[in-house]
Amino acid sequence: MIILGSLLSFLSAAFFGFNAVMMRRGVLTGSALQGLSFTLPLGALFFGIASLALLTPEDVETLDWTGAWYFIGAGIVHFLIGRYTNYKCTKAVGANIGGPIQQFTVVVSVVLAIWVLGESINWLGWIGIILLTVGPLAVAKEKKKSKVEKLEFEFKLLEGYAYGITSSICYGASPVLIALALEVSTWQLALYGAFLGHVAASLVLLVIVLAFGLTGEIKATDKKNIPFFMLSAVFVFLSQGLRYVALSLAPVYIVSPMQRTSTIFRVIFSKIFNPTTELFGVWIWIGIGVSLLGAVLLTVPGDVVATLLGQQ
Repeated sequence: MIILGSLLSFLSAAFFGFNAVMMRRGVLTGSALQGLSFTLPLGALFFGIASLALLTPEDVETLDWTGAWYFIGAGIVHFLIGRYTNYKCTKAVGANIGGPIQQFTVVVSVVLAIWVLGESINWLGWIGIILLTVGPLAVAKEKKKSKVEKLEFEFKLLEGYAYGITSSICYGASPVLIALALEVSTWQLALYGAFLGHVAASLVLLVIVLAFGLTGEIKATDKKNIPFFMLSAVFVFLSQGLRYVALSLAPVYIVSPMQRTSTIFRVIFSKIFNPTTELFGVWIWIGIGVSLLGAVLLTVPGDVVATLLGQQ
């Protein structure tokens, strides 16, 4: 089941990479709030349909109120706060730079998994955490004036780091909340949990929009951005669906690092779809490589490490 969970995490990362590129096109001239106004309600709709199709009465009976609140909390933290700050980070520095910055997600997930869930980590994992911390620093070296001046948007590195780290904290905390909700649950119930999370996040967003009079900003959404927001909603649904199922099959310390391979797919898809609105260069690849190596080291089981040490 762990192998299947890892494979689903990797496929989820591919979908998330494409989602990031589509959202990048949308927020290039649109806003993070406009993006949320599409992806959250559509996510609730998609996961609602999936839940109706796959969920059984027995599955629902296994979910107590504690589990439901964990799902709701994960939804607000991840889908609302995390996604909003992720969109702001992407708007500020692009998907390629934002990806390595958000590798800090793994550090948050692993630390919380050890502290809250009682999961353990070996010495290779700690090296992985260090690499995941260093990786985002490498991408800052790519801010060459000649390259930045050629970009078709205003590059804001400090703003990108601030929003990127904030989204990393949210994205890192949500898998632990999901794992707590799924301790005695099925993968079908995981999809229902994603539905609850999207509904909760959508309702909170609605309250914020109405309370602060932000309906005008949403109504002002440029029609040319709508297809990108719609595509983003579809692919983030596929990504999150696979992620929730993966978390029901494999530990957090495996799923979360595998998810961060989305940075590779971000660069590949960005080169195809957004060549003039992203930074490309050797330091970005170094940052991605260092971060991914850290993610791989985090997934090495403790018995494998013990075997290697025994052979020495």
